[in-house]
Amino acid sequence: MNLYVVSDKQGSGKTLITAGISATMQSLGYSVGYYKPVQTGAYVQNGFVTSQDITFIKKIDPNLNTVVSYVFKSDAFPYLAAQAEKQSVQPEILVKDFLTLRKTSEIVMVESCGGLLTPYSENMRSIDFAQALQTDILIVAEQSTEGFEKVLMMVEAARHAGLNVRGIIINKFIKTDDLNLKNLPALLEAYSGIPVVGIVGCLPKITPSGLIDTVLHSIDLETIFGVKIPKLSR
Repeated sequence: MNLYVVSDKQGSGKTLITAGISATMQSLGYSVGYYKPVQTGAYVQNGFVTSQDITFIKKIDPNLNTVVSYVFKSDAFPYLAAQAEKQSVQPEILVKDFLTLRKTSEIVMVESCGGLLTPYSENMRSIDFAQALQTDILIVAEQSTEGFEKVLMMVEAARHAGLNVRGIIINKFIKTDDLNLKNLPALLEAYSGIPVVGIVGCLPKITPSGLIDTVLHSIDLETIFGVKIPKLSR
């Protein structure tokens, strides 16, 4: 059971949702690995370039297996961020690191850097890497009119590439009188043919237990992973 998590825009809460699902599945008895192929916009701490996403994941659940293959300081696309540091993202290294993590994990959550068409290297986009792994796709989107069209385009791109989209999670959902925004879940399902498997509101405070509780009550994990989860049936 592996998932490739993508988003419609930067700041959509993809890392938050990935962390929440990972920690929740771990709490339900599964061995979970978190894989970040490429981290951009990294920060320097004590002289070391550090992945902020790995740091956040470890704060939510320090027992999760985590791997990041490349860490770059620039916040540009991975292809350009690597060039800025006179490096290049090697597809074979990404696949190797994923397969290594999969050996020790029942579930591997792969968090893409951006969406499906983000350029990782000269000859590889995010979607090409997902094809190489043959993982199902999970889309995280914000509640926005722009996000509606971006999600539909990602779904079509995934289908064209022969990839299965397990579901869509709408993050930062608020009550509103805006007809487009309040009907976004129904519109996405109607026009994409993909189920909305979660609607998550704005979380005022993020704690490990609070995030797990939110996932359990707001996200359909059984549909996402395509399995019956014994502990959820009790």
